[in-house]
Amino acid sequence: MTRRHKSLVQSLLGSLLVPGLAVMVIGVLIVQHIFKDEYDELLDASLIGKAHLLVEFIETAQGDAGFDVGGLLDFESTLRKPDERALMWYLDPDGQVYAQSKSVGAFALPTPLATGLSTAAGHRFIMLRSDQPETGSVVVAEPMVERNEAITDVVIAVAIGFGLLGALFAVSSFWAVRRSVAMIAELSRNIAEKNEHNLSPIERENVFSEITPAIDTLDGLMGRLDRAITAERAFATNAAHELRTPVAICLAQAQRLRAKLSDPAKIDNIVEIETGLKRLERLIERLLQLSRAQSGLGLNAVATDVSPVITLLMSEMRSRSRTPEKIELKFPETHFSTRVDPDALGIILNNMFDNALKHASGPLPTVVDASQSGRVAVVNDCAPLSPADLDRIKQRFNRRGAVSDGYGLGLSIIQDLCAQSGCQLEIYVPRELSPRGFAAVLRLPETTNGLR
Repeated sequence: MTRRHKSLVQSLLGSLLVPGLAVMVIGVLIVQHIFKDEYDELLDASLIGKAHLLVEFIETAQGDAGFDVGGLLDFESTLRKPDERALMWYLDPDGQVYAQSKSVGAFALPTPLATGLSTAAGHRFIMLRSDQPETGSVVVAEPMVERNEAITDVVIAVAIGFGLLGALFAVSSFWAVRRSVAMIAELSRNIAEKNEHNLSPIERENVFSEITPAIDTLDGLMGRLDRAITAERAFATNAAHELRTPVAICLAQAQRLRAKLSDPAKIDNIVEIETGLKRLERLIERLLQLSRAQSGLGLNAVATDVSPVITLLMSEMRSRSRTPEKIELKFPETHFSTRVDPDALGIILNNMFDNALKHASGPLPTVVDASQSGRVAVVNDCAPLSPADLDRIKQRFNRRGAVSDGYGLGLSIIQDLCAQSGCQLEIYVPRELSPRGFAAVLRLPETTNGLR
């Protein structure tokens, strides 16, 4: 079972947003608690002050002719809504309701009612006794509707404010995290572009300072790897170059010796030696090609017309074949401009031609078709390959058969150079409209900065 990797974006956003949401909820609760206490304290003080004024007014005006206790709060009828108006009861010394404000209506005074502040029946009550025994008590009540609406409105406003702040914080955090992840992805792409042909230092234009030490370490590692690869390539190239001269001398001496001998048995021995030296010479040539392919040979700085190169290589193919009559050539008909290095193209096509000639075993001719611009097709007649055999010969040092005189390097060299130069190699087994054969199609990348 494949383990799902944890997302950096989800982890960072979760670490930022979950605590932020908890802080917002706690903040709203704190604001509600503080505002409710302070607002209740303010309105209670107003209610107490109102009760004191009513008591003093009643004490002062008591006994005056035409004094109406129930009309003391009539002025609120023009200032407040009916469900928000204050209620007032005037109790005699025995605790019986002597008079009440018109706003009381059918509302019954809760009993028993303690002296001081209390809450009952959705109202806030204050019962204040007069210092004069004959005056009695005053009860003033205010509906809780206004208080509750004010507290609710404040809490909603604070929640909306926190919500907008949280949304802004979430959006900014998301874009900040996405930008950071994009920078990491860009760094990853830059590192992914590095290969055995490109071990240059990593770009640091948009790199976080915290990641710089890791990049320094990676650059140092790539530098050491580059020096090791360069030394290995130099050794292989120098060794192959050094081997070419003694092998050529030995081959020349063997040919001279064969010309001087008359004994058939000894001539056969010399021929075998000469054959082995020629095989060694071809192996050295392949190793040199492999070394050049690994060195990054592929693209040319300037676009050039490769049609003459293809024409020359096709002509040489016919000249070195033992059966030139079984080769059908279709030469390029137009110019084709590309940045593929001509040497790299020569190595690719020579290996394609050599493989086609080497493995051709049927009655049909070997066809090289370069008549289509930017396309070279090589088709020969041979026993078909199985998918497993095709995958195997694409690997280095794997030959088509044990009796083959190749070295298993040609197709590997072709693939390396195609990857470097942007060419596309397509292989078809068997050939089109036939149960036999092998077809390889090379497609060259075109450039507009050329001769076309």
